[in-house]
Amino acid sequence: MRRRQRIVGFLWRWHRRLGLAAAALVLVLSVTGIALNHTEGLGLDQRFVNAGLLRQLYGVAPHAGTAFRVNSRWLSRSPAGELYLDTQAVAPCRGALVGAAFLDEVIYAACAQELVLITAQGELLESLGSASGVPVPLTGLVIAGDAIALGAAGRWHLADLDALRFDTPPEQDAAILQAVPVELPDAIRAQIPQGPQWLTWERVLLDLHSGRLGGPLGVWLVDALGVVLSLLAVSGFVIWWLRRRRHHTPS
Repeated sequence: MRRRQRIVGFLWRWHRRLGLAAAALVLVLSVTGIALNHTEGLGLDQRFVNAGLLRQLYGVAPHAGTAFRVNSRWLSRSPAGELYLDTQAVAPCRGALVGAAFLDEVIYAACAQELVLITAQGELLESLGSASGVPVPLTGLVIAGDAIALGAAGRWHLADLDALRFDTPPEQDAAILQAVPVELPDAIRAQIPQGPQWLTWERVLLDLHSGRLGGPLGVWLVDALGVVLSLLAVSGFVIWWLRRRRHHTPS
């Protein structure tokens, strides 16, 4: 009888310890499992991760964030190829953003393959490419006197947007104003999608649920949890069986 009590006591102590050790992981698995069962309702497969730490964990390199300061606003191009005015998506930007200027209440953005015109409020006015006579690839954009000039093929081309002509060079004595590319502020860069959108919260929860979020160690941890839960089931059954035998054993 005493031997059986010692076995039950030993098993009960370890049953509780293993249960406490596994409780946190079981809670994580339960929460992530419930969330994954309602992926569509929660929109997890449509919501993308912008958290810097998680993106680094998945090896998504942060965008360098080169931008131009125009009319007290920040003009930049996202890694996905979208032109942004501060944190507002404006229009596609084909090729690298190589220059920008503000003239006559219009913001001019020179992408390598097109010239984009937007209002000071961020509304797209027009996008002009090679079909409109723009000398692509563009290498820069300046204000030359009272007009816009585009850099291409090693020289500057005045932009006559009414006639869609870009073959006249600026006058030699024309004052040239050129915006210098600078680093985009962190507060703005953090609100711009950093690269192709593939990292969804569904993917993160799936990896957390399986342990893959923690790499090989995380997978082993989930495997260890499976072993612990198996031991809990076995020890719980043995404790119940020994106690049942004790209650049914004649005195």
